[in-house]
Amino acid sequence: MSLFSQEKSMIGEEKQNQLAKLIQKSFPICAEPYAQLAGELDIDEVSVIDQLKEWKNTGILREVSAVMEGSALGYESALVCGRVPESSIDKVAELVAKHPTVTHCYKRRHDYNLWFTIAVPEDMPLQKTIEILENLTDIPKLYPLRRTLSFKIGVNFDLISKTNITERIELSNHIPHLELNPSVKQIIRLIQTDLPICHRPFLELASGNSGLESEILQFLKDNLHQAVRRYIATYRHRNLGVKANGMVVWHVPENKLSGFGHRLAGYSEVSHCYARETFPGFKYNVYSMIHAPTLEKLWDMADKISSELGCGDYLVMDSTVEYKKCRLRYFLPELNHWWGKHEKLVMA
Repeated sequence: MSLFSQEKSMIGEEKQNQLAKLIQKSFPICAEPYAQLAGELDIDEVSVIDQLKEWKNTGILREVSAVMEGSALGYESALVCGRVPESSIDKVAELVAKHPTVTHCYKRRHDYNLWFTIAVPEDMPLQKTIEILENLTDIPKLYPLRRTLSFKIGVNFDLISKTNITERIELSNHIPHLELNPSVKQIIRLIQTDLPICHRPFLELASGNSGLESEILQFLKDNLHQAVRRYIATYRHRNLGVKANGMVVWHVPENKLSGFGHRLAGYSEVSHCYARETFPGFKYNVYSMIHAPTLEKLWDMADKISSELGCGDYLVMDSTVEYKKCRLRYFLPELNHWWGKHEKLVMA
């Protein structure tokens, strides 16, 4: 199906593309966000709402919700990898993906072929969680690669060129903890769910409670680019025609790491860029995500960046199977159930 179907939309291709780029960059935090978007694009609110509903119904638009910073909520997170026999990787990945806060789980082209992201609260320690997963899957060793520096987070796809055009936003690596109480946890649970597509979406999110609507909007404004990393729309990139994505990892001397990371994050084709821990046998300490229409273009972009930044020690690890991909949700009752069921698999 064409991304730019005109049967249900009165918005032309260019306006649709502008709308998509706007909401991927920063969704308006106000009582009538779709009206604000319509004003910015010089179209009517109904057309904006209809367009988003069409994208939603056709599986192009994933959701509009908050991207939270787990460290501010008392969560520890990591990218985790393991070496799994080809004959059992599908079964192993299925078991891993059942963990409620495993959000991205892929098979990648490398000896270390299973990669996933996970975040857990302090009372369910990351190391114990990994040991549980090792016991559940019979993987001898899983390696957590904790983030040490953040340089860039975010995807912004151009619907016409089918490329990522993310602008770099300065990120803080020292975000203070939120004071968590039942009211704050309620708001976080709400803003991490998909925003309704209607005239007053935050009011609907608050189930018609105008006081809670005001609290949600104020919380988002007060914590944006801090505990709320971003409030944005996300698209299913494969449905947009962006068929290839690669985790490109780089080996950079420690004394050049920060400068290299900031330069790498400056490329619009790079959507995510972090420094991470290493482990024996895997020396790469800078991780970036690059999206492209084809694997050939992905390799070309990695080669171009390597040449321009003077770093030839890198790997392109494209994903061959996507087992799970979803937005991370915090304070999930399901996580408590998972932990209670499996905690006995590790020694105290």
